[in-house]
Amino acid sequence: MSRDIFIQDIPPGIRSVTEIPDSWRPAPLPFGHAEVVAAVRELVPSADFTDPTWGRVEIPGVDIEVNVSHEPQLQSFALHVRAANQAAADQFIAQLLDRLNVRAFDPENETGLFTAP
Repeated sequence: MSRDIFIQDIPPGIRSVTEIPDSWRPAPLPFGHAEVVAAVRELVPSADFTDPTWGRVEIPGVDIEVNVSHEPQLQSFALHVRAANQAAADQFIAQLLDRLNVRAFDPENETGLFTAP
């Protein structure tokens, strides 16, 4: 299965993208490129950031590309997930979001938001 996860500021407390007010504007994330790379490497020390803006994470049954601009403060970043093992992919995503204290959009979820397993 392949899917994209988009991390950006999301209003607190919403359970669906349909609850986002029309007037809401996302704030910058409270971290930058370095913090994303550090969080990914805490979870998967072998993560490859040879290209600093396009990291690669490989865990059994999962290949994730981390698309993150090389900025000290981010508006957003994305995970491009290809997984034969969806549970392992979801676990990595949930742990990364928890470490960074953020939420994410998941267009494949009926709510439009990533929900931890």
